[in-house]
Amino acid sequence: MTARHATVLAVAALAFGGGCAPALEAPRCEWSGRVTGRFVYQEQDAISAYFEVADIDEYRRAVPSPFRMPDRPLLRVSVLDFYEMVNGPAYRESEISILVTRDGEMGWFVLTMPVTDGDSCWGGRQTWGYPKVVRRITLERAGGRFVGTSYAADGQTLDLRLTLETGGAGPGEEARELLRFVSPLPTFTLKDGQVLRFGGGRRDPIYDLERVQPAVWQVRLGSPRLEFSSAPGSLLARLGAGRPLAGYWLKQRARYSITPRP
Repeated sequence: MTARHATVLAVAALAFGGGCAPALEAPRCEWSGRVTGRFVYQEQDAISAYFEVADIDEYRRAVPSPFRMPDRPLLRVSVLDFYEMVNGPAYRESEISILVTRDGEMGWFVLTMPVTDGDSCWGGRQTWGYPKVVRRITLERAGGRFVGTSYAADGQTLDLRLTLETGGAGPGEEARELLRFVSPLPTFTLKDGQVLRFGGGRRDPIYDLERVQPAVWQVRLGSPRLEFSSAPGSLLARLGAGRPLAGYWLKQRARYSITPRP
């Protein structure tokens, strides 16, 4: 069932296992003092998917100055697990971004980025302008099925669930064409009115990364499905997240730090 035909969830509280879960004490979005220097990453995996958007007016309102709306609105949803770090705590992250343009260049503007760690939250907000908040996030893996879930502030109510199935016939040419298009695009944030640019410029499409650098990448294309809350304030409900266009699971093993590009 595609996201277009899926029922948008009006979500009740979800329990951890059986019975009612106790209230969670999530870390605050603040620096703990336990981390010194930059975060240095070593290995992580993630699922990402791209969707059409039904509410073009809401999309237009979500695009901040100095960006402009692209000719083809697109939505990106990801769930990531940074489980091996050289410096800094391991944490998980979810992300909702929309495609924007600036000075003739297209890229992704991050609308929200929940994380499971207070240091990551504080550092991302204060240093790079990422709109981070602390939330409960899980990423489950079972064979060729990956399920990433991001919860609301209470730690129990579903905000979004992204499921990726990598078995079967695999994605067709439409999905591959979209992945060729998005592979070189950077990610943008705004910090104190200044545009910061991260990543981008990749020459090889996402689905070719493992062939080009098998020691660094593992990639599986798949069919995504998106569920989300219909509660007031739900970005995905307001934007009208629609037909899934492409999705993939990606594992990366390489040491790096996050630095904006000019």
